[in-house]
Amino acid sequence: MKQKTISKPFQLSGIGLHSGEETTLLFSPAPPNTGICFIKEEKRIPALVDYIKETQRGTTLDEIAVIEHLLSAAYGLGVDNLEIEVRGGELPALDGSSLPYAEALELAGLIEQNELKNFLILGKPIKVFEGEASLEALPYRGFKVDFVVDFPGAGEQRFSFDPQKVDFKKEIAPARTFGYIEEYEILKAQGLALGASFENALVLGKDGYINTPRFPDELVRHKILDLIGDLALLGRPLLAEVKAIKSGHTLNIELARLLRQAEKAGK
Repeated sequence: MKQKTISKPFQLSGIGLHSGEETTLLFSPAPPNTGICFIKEEKRIPALVDYIKETQRGTTLDEIAVIEHLLSAAYGLGVDNLEIEVRGGELPALDGSSLPYAEALELAGLIEQNELKNFLILGKPIKVFEGEASLEALPYRGFKVDFVVDFPGAGEQRFSFDPQKVDFKKEIAPARTFGYIEEYEILKAQGLALGASFENALVLGKDGYINTPRFPDELVRHKILDLIGDLALLGRPLLAEVKAIKSGHTLNIELARLLRQAEKAGK
């Protein structure tokens, strides 16, 4: 399989989910083996787990917040090389999913390059856990994710994603970020969720969804979306079977760090 980039530059703007402030992104094609790289105030920041600063309410790379929806779109479409200039702090929430990013990347055109993809091949199982949450990567000749969540008001949801069988753009990318109406004022008091609305988030109450879900199991699909975005920080596509139970960004990043360490150690 050949590496991919976009065929032409494009621009995308929107407000951040937490900051409520506008950010503009300038996307450009990148040469083979560049990987995905953010540029902010002339500083180049590779999209690698080594540069992760925070995992609360999203994944923060250096000073760039909530990168996972964009990275999930790129990973899901097989985009290996991309440069993104960031004019702002938090990446645009857009509709709360990866779909607008995926559509914009496809509109720019995806082109193959003259280098083969460089896969990260897992040599042995790696597992992380905290309380009831766990995340495990197992050796596998492809890539697939099995995810289980259990949220008040929504109950248990389970979804399996195998890109050979399930269309990422149709079944994973549209799943929106979510939260509870009771948390909204608390988050605002903390300076978070300032850009959140019923247009860019799926909102729950104690008795279920308040606004209309795109899928009955939209919560678990979004958790898969987030996991894919966090695993994109490995810098190359992963060959593994990933099993997740109630995992979030912190465990996702912990697993990604261990996978990077195992890769560097040659295991």
